[in-house]
Amino acid sequence: MMEVKNEKNRLSDALKQNAQKWAAVALSVADDPQVVFAGNTGGASATAGELLRTYQIRQRLCEEKGIETYGMAELIDSLSDCGERDPIQVYPFIGPSSSVAAFRDAAGNLLGCITVLGRDPESGRRNLDFANGRM
Repeated sequence: MMEVKNEKNRLSDALKQNAQKWAAVALSVADDPQVVFAGNTGGASATAGELLRTYQIRQRLCEEKGIETYGMAELIDSLSDCGERDPIQVYPFIGPSSSVAAFRDAAGNLLGCITVLGRDPESGRRNLDFANGRM
């Protein structure tokens, strides 16, 4: 339980140091007491190249379906600056109507977040799943 709380605090601290809109939106969700860390402390792992290709497609599909995401374009820019094989860890934070996926490099630096705000718990979860390729 303590490790889970630490991941949420770690994300909030990193977001407070970033003045971009995507970070402010992610912070507003991450600081909600109902939002919980929904992964393992190691995060899900992928390479920057894999994630870059995936999120370029996801961005286009989200736009086509009218799913508003915050931070996806900025994450794509960050992933473009990484090496193709650089390992990236993904940390999911899920709430009743909004969710954040945080992306960190091997050194633990926050590369970006994708935040999906939902009208209700069902649409919020569906939108996050779609934005993150699980649908």
